[in-house]
Amino acid sequence: MTQLFSSTDMALARRIEAGHAHSAAVSTPSVSVEEIGGGWAIFHQIDSPVTQAIGVGMHGAVESSELDRLEAFFHNRGSAAIIDLCALADLSLLPMLQERGYVIRELVNVLARRLDPAEKFAGLGPGIGVEPVAAHQYPSWVRTVMQGFAGQAEIPEEQVAMMMSANRWPEAFFGMLDGSPGGAAAMDVHAGLATLFGDSTLVHARGRGLQLALIRHRLRRAAQLGCDLATAAVVPGGVSHRNYERAGFELVYGRVMVAVALGKLS
Repeated sequence: MTQLFSSTDMALARRIEAGHAHSAAVSTPSVSVEEIGGGWAIFHQIDSPVTQAIGVGMHGAVESSELDRLEAFFHNRGSAAIIDLCALADLSLLPMLQERGYVIRELVNVLARRLDPAEKFAGLGPGIGVEPVAAHQYPSWVRTVMQGFAGQAEIPEEQVAMMMSANRWPEAFFGMLDGSPGGAAAMDVHAGLATLFGDSTLVHARGRGLQLALIRHRLRRAAQLGCDLATAAVVPGGVSHRNYERAGFELVYGRVMVAVALGKLS
């Protein structure tokens, strides 16, 4: 298979990280954003998936004073300082993060794929469909996403309330199984880049091809909107990773989410 991307392409990585930050920054009307260390510190609520710093160290060395400012941004709001760190970020960050006691929270692989408006995709399997989410369906979409991630029907109401405080994504979709929602996904478009996220399949609907149908539908839609590139972040080696590879995505780099809790600094 011909390699389409270089894992050392800083311009590509900066573009993808900027798209990642845009998705977080526009996700909710109550978000706070500050440019720090070559990236963006973003706060929504404590323990919100939006609350994190993105793109830090992507434009050169980061001074200790900048890291101080980033930590103050989060700690002054009662949150741990969280950095979603690109593997291509400047190496000056690593010893500082170690000295300050940051711990690893999550590892993901970042995938990318070129888009061609003329590309044809395979048809949907029996009983499979994809439908856009109307405004009145947004609460149902949120619950579908959360139920799929949790692998269960019962979701804590405080978590539902947090997700419901987010803006409704204009590019959000249900994966339909035999006429009923069996999965969900969304997409953000920024500067010709489509960032795919929110992929979630209910337990009873898994193994039927819903996620692959949702990926291909978003790729077609992104090409229609004039995007030339699509990206997604996945857990290494998981089902989503395999489905995105089946849809033509390629690994470009990794991210490691690190954090230091309030009051843990030496």
